[in-house]
Amino acid sequence: MPGGALDETQALKALLEYYRAIGVDFALDESPHDRFAQAEYEIAAAEAPESSPAPPPPGPVTREAPPRALNVAAPLTPQAALEEAETIANAAATLEELREGLAGFEGGRASRARHFLFSSGSPAPLMALDYAPGEAEESGGEAFSGAEARLLDAMMAAIGRGRTSAYYAYFSPWRPAGGQPLAPHVTAALAPFALRHIALARPKAVLLLGDTARIVLGGAESPARLYARKFELQAGAETVVAVPAPGLAAMRKTPSLKRHAWRALRTLALILES
Repeated sequence: MPGGALDETQALKALLEYYRAIGVDFALDESPHDRFAQAEYEIAAAEAPESSPAPPPPGPVTREAPPRALNVAAPLTPQAALEEAETIANAAATLEELREGLAGFEGGRASRARHFLFSSGSPAPLMALDYAPGEAEESGGEAFSGAEARLLDAMMAAIGRGRTSAYYAYFSPWRPAGGQPLAPHVTAALAPFALRHIALARPKAVLLLGDTARIVLGGAESPARLYARKFELQAGAETVVAVPAPGLAAMRKTPSLKRHAWRALRTLALILES
């Protein structure tokens, strides 16, 4: 043996001696076996009468593979989502039923939104419908609680209104990721809920903020061309006067837009006083 190296036989003996020293005294094969069952079998075989056949030895322990997960239902098509939205919204007889139906509706849910924010306050003659919760609302989980809501409060105060005499709600109760615009098919699916929300709240007039006006009123006109104009909005059996205004976030970024909001507020004040 060159260099004092062990031959194969000596190496195997040394390995076996090492195993014995650390307490390994039973060789196992690749398949797991129930050693307790094996011992019981050996005892039963030794005690069984010679005329009685010994029970068959236990085989390897086998485990069934876990059942494969059932296929998850495919997402609704835009048309199917719209039809489901209309069914759920029209079936709601109260605002609470509408809230519950919208909360369970997957076709309009923003995947990364942590909070479902429906509205703030109680139904009143004036309703403000904002596009979606802001960053502060998504962070804190409270509807109309951030800087944009404070701007809306100031707007309402300018015409003698407040949280007790105006009802605030969202077109989308989920904040889109990064505050981006909703996808067109999501917008279409949420529209029946918004119209039903207005119908159940039964305001005399509704302030449509930002892109909410274009969505709810329909048409392809630029939102800027809609500001401060009066529209008759059919919400179920109710006919409501709707007045568009710039979005709250846009007004905070571009203060010059507030003049359009002031015109819209004056129009609303005249409607509510008539």
